[in-house]
Amino acid sequence: MKQHTTGFTLVEMMIVVVLLAIMISLAIPSYQNYVVRTNRTEAIEALLAASSCQERLFIRNNAYSTGACGGTSFNNHYLISVTTSNANQNFLASAVPQGPQLSDRCKTLTINDRGVRTANSQTAAFAQTCWTGKF
Repeated sequence: MKQHTTGFTLVEMMIVVVLLAIMISLAIPSYQNYVVRTNRTEAIEALLAASSCQERLFIRNNAYSTGACGGTSFNNHYLISVTTSNANQNFLASAVPQGPQLSDRCKTLTINDRGVRTANSQTAAFAQTCWTGKF
């Protein structure tokens, strides 16, 4: 009489474990990059809100203000600050990454009173990719 056994051998189990480890090692960095990119939209939203706030101040007072429109972003991933120059006739709003966002390649995002957007003081093409969320 022939005995029929079922189940997995140790070699088969080790192959499955190795394949899972490879898949996880590829998925985790991709997921972390996705989270950083998603959190960057928080900075963009906060900077656009700060810019709008400054424009409202300018309409009312004919001057921008450093004391208003700053603080932290919604989930505290970015510190928002506003500086003025030229007798409060120009402003620069900056979003400085905090905590887990420090690994973001775009680093500090800025927008000025003319609507010029920069990222980490790099080229315009680099800033465009940061502000549109391409990486």
